[in-house]
Amino acid sequence: MTDDQQGASAALPQLVQEFTGQLRKATDMLHGLAGFGGRLPPPADALPLPGALSATQMSSIAGSIAAQRRSIEALKSQLSSFDEQLAALEQILGPLAEWSRTWAEFEQRLLNMGRRPQAEG
Repeated sequence: MTDDQQGASAALPQLVQEFTGQLRKATDMLHGLAGFGGRLPPPADALPLPGALSATQMSSIAGSIAAQRRSIEALKSQLSSFDEQLAALEQILGPLAEWSRTWAEFEQRLLNMGRRPQAEG
């Protein structure tokens, strides 16, 4: 990650915290302006208030994102392990490929040894 990307990713949580802080202040102000005192509990068959539904949805979205990030971390771990295995295989196959190339050249020289150049004519 470049320094610019690291700086941008480090600034993102700060921006989110500032934004949510502003939302909380606005909500508190609206709450105070509406003069909410004690409220009666909603009837059992009542639909959830839009704010509560939205909060539930936001909680669900946040949980989903956290689960996706955990999944990505697991994938990164698996990919790292796979990459290490490929590196080990590459180290093993390198000398074998070199030996195979050398052997193929040797075979070609043996095949060409018995042949005489044909006279041009």
